[in-house]
Amino acid sequence: MAKAKSKKSSAKTYSNLLIVESPSKAKTINKYLGSEYKVMATVGHVIDLPKTKLGVDIENKYEPLFETIYGKGKIITDLKKAIPKDGNVFLAMDPDREGEAIAWHVANALKLKEAKRVTFHEITEGAISEAVKHPSKIDIDLVDAQKARRVLDRLVGYKLSELIWKKIWYGLSAGRVQSVALRLIVEKEEERESFDSEEFWDVSVKLEDTEKKVLLAKLVKKDGKKYIPKTKTEVEDFEKKIGKNDFMVKDVVKKNLNKHAYPPFTTSTLQQAAYNVLGYPSKKTMSVAQILYQAGYISYMRTDSVFLSNKAVDEIRALVNSRYGSEYIPEKPNYYKNKSKNAQEAHEAIRPTDFNTSSEKISKDLGVGAGKLYELIWKRAVSSQMSDKKVEVLTVSLVPQDLKKPEYLFTMGGEITLFDGFRKVLGVKKMEDDLQEISQIQKGDLLKELEFVNEQKFTQPPARYTEASLIKKLEELGIGRPSTYATIISTILGRGYVEKDSRALFPTDIGRVVTNFLKKSFKRLMDYKYTAQVEDELDGIALGRKKYFPVIDEEYKILKDGIDVALDSIKKDDVVILGKSDEKCPDCGGEIVIRLGRYGKFLSCAKFPECKGMKDLSGGEESLDLEKYFKPSECPVCKSKLVLKNGKYGKFWACEKYPECKGIVPLLLNEQCPECGSHLVERKGKWGRSFTGCSNYPNCRYIKKFPRKKKKKS
Repeated sequence: MAKAKSKKSSAKTYSNLLIVESPSKAKTINKYLGSEYKVMATVGHVIDLPKTKLGVDIENKYEPLFETIYGKGKIITDLKKAIPKDGNVFLAMDPDREGEAIAWHVANALKLKEAKRVTFHEITEGAISEAVKHPSKIDIDLVDAQKARRVLDRLVGYKLSELIWKKIWYGLSAGRVQSVALRLIVEKEEERESFDSEEFWDVSVKLEDTEKKVLLAKLVKKDGKKYIPKTKTEVEDFEKKIGKNDFMVKDVVKKNLNKHAYPPFTTSTLQQAAYNVLGYPSKKTMSVAQILYQAGYISYMRTDSVFLSNKAVDEIRALVNSRYGSEYIPEKPNYYKNKSKNAQEAHEAIRPTDFNTSSEKISKDLGVGAGKLYELIWKRAVSSQMSDKKVEVLTVSLVPQDLKKPEYLFTMGGEITLFDGFRKVLGVKKMEDDLQEISQIQKGDLLKELEFVNEQKFTQPPARYTEASLIKKLEELGIGRPSTYATIISTILGRGYVEKDSRALFPTDIGRVVTNFLKKSFKRLMDYKYTAQVEDELDGIALGRKKYFPVIDEEYKILKDGIDVALDSIKKDDVVILGKSDEKCPDCGGEIVIRLGRYGKFLSCAKFPECKGMKDLSGGEESLDLEKYFKPSECPVCKSKLVLKNGKYGKFWACEKYPECKGIVPLLLNEQCPECGSHLVERKGKWGRSFTGCSNYPNCRYIKKFPRKKKKKS
C-alpha cells in the first residue's frame, strides 16, 4: 500500500512546463501561475561553442559546433523528465536575440516538436498570463543573428589572438568590438599627450550699484567678437585703457524658456546615469538591474527603445496627478523618438512595473544598492511624463562708460525657476544664481567700478573616458549594442589593456602595443565606421533581410587575408621593441633597447636572445616613495636581501636568490592598521575600485575610510 501511495504522489500534477533561464526569474513567475504549471530554469545557456578550440566548421558554411556546456547535462535530463505527457512546453527566455537562441538550443536539446515561445517585458501576473495565452514560434531570424554574432566574434577573437600570441606573446587576446573600444581609449591618451597647453586669462570686474550691492561681471567680447586675453601684458594693457570708469548697462535681455523632460532610460542611458550619479560600474549596473527585473520590479533592462506603453503612461499620469497636482501633467502625454534605427516599438524603455512600489521596499527586499538603482529608474520614468520646467533667463550687458573704442563687453546673469515641472521629481540639476540682486537693473543704469578680478589659467587636455562617456561614444558610433557595453569594458579591464585612475580609463603599455599593431595590420577591422557597419549586417539578419552564410563568409575571407599578410610581413621585435636607450647592456656592454614584457617596459640587450642582459626601466627602489611604502629588511624565507620587482598585479618585493628562493613580500604601506597594528596595503575590490585595507585580511577586515570630496557648486 505504501508503495502504491508513493507511486501515485510522484505522478505529474501539472499539464504545462514553462522554462526560463534564471532560478530567480522562475521563482518570481511561479508565484503567478497556478498548479497546472511547473516552472524550471536552465541556469543560463545549456549549449555553446567549445572553450578550448575554434568550434566553427569553416569548410561547412561556418556551421558552429555547439556542444552541451559542462555541468548542464543533468539540467537537460531533468527538463526532459519534467515534460508533461500530453501538455505544453513554453520557452519563456528573455525577449532578445540571446534569449531566442537559448530557446532554440533548449528546444533542440529536449527534441521538442512543438515548443511554444512566449515573451514578456515585465515579470508581472498580467504580462505572464497574457503571454501564455498567445504563444508563438521561435524566430529563426533572431536565432541566426545571434549565431552570426557568436560565430563572427569567435572567428575574429580566436584567429587574431593566435596571431598576437606569435607576434607579441602567449595569453593576449583581441576581439571584434573590444579592440575598437580599446582604440578609442588609446587615441584619447595620445591626444592628451600631444596636447599643447596655452595660457589665457579670466577677467571680471567688481561693480557696485546705487544700493551698495557688489556685483561681478565677466569680460566676454571685444568689438563684437568673443574675446579672451592670452597674456598678462594684454590684461594690463586692457586695464589701462579702461582705467577708473563707471560701467553703463548697455542692454537687459529677459527670456522665458521651457525645458522639456528627459526620456525614460534605455540600457545605455541607464548605465551612464548610474555611473555618474551612483558611481556604479556598468557591470554592476547590469547585474543589479537583472536582479530587479527577475524579482518583477522593473521591465526588461536590455532595450534601446524610449517607448512607454499606454498602460504605463496612464499609470504615471494618475500618480503625478494625485501626488503632485494636475499642473504637473502635460495636456498630452510626452512621446520620444528612438535614436536607434533598429529599436523595436514592442520593446519598452526601462521602467518600474508598479509605480506605487517605493525604493525603501526594494532596499528592504534586495539591498540598498538595488534600492538606489530602482529610485533612479523610477524618477526618470515618472519625470518623463511630466510638464516642462519653466525658467526666466536674465542677461545684463555692460560697457565702460567713457571708452568708445575698442568696446569691451561684460555680462552677468542667470536664471530663475518660474515652475519646476519635471524637476519636481528629478531634482535640481545645478544651483541657480540668485537673480534678486540684478533683477531691478535697467538699461542705461550706471554701476561704479571697484576692482578687476583677473585669474591666469591654462587650457586643459581633453578628458579621459570614464565608463559613462565611453558608453556614450560607443553608442554614438554604433559600435556594439547596449547589452554588450558592460562586457566590453570588463574585458579590456580584465585583460590588463586598460586601468582606472580614479574614474578615468587609461591604456596600459600592452594596451597601446596591441592597438597599434592591429591598427597597422587590420585597418578595416579597426575602423569605427566598419565596426558599426557589421552591427547593421547583424541587424539585417535579425530582420530577415540578410542571410547568415554570405555575411560570415565575406568577413572571414577579409580577416584571413589580413592575417596571412601580417604573418609574413611583421616580425615580433617590430612590435615589442619600443625604441633605443642611451644605456649599455650590463652583461656585454652592447646596445640596449626598450622592450615590452608581460609586466611592462624594461631595458633589454639588443642581441637578445644571444645575450640576456636586462635592467628595470622603472629604476627599482629609486623610483619608490619610501615615505609612503614600507621597505622590508630581509627575505621572510631565507633572510637574504629583497629586490623590488614588477609583476602582473603591480610591484612587490622578491628574494634576490630567486629562483632558488621564492620568498616574496607585498608592497605594504608604512601606515599601520588601527585595529591590529599590521601594515595597510592598497587593493582593488570586486568592481575594480581601489581601496586601502589591512594586510592581515581575512583575520582583520579593517578598511580605511576617506572623506568624500565635496561637489563643487556650479
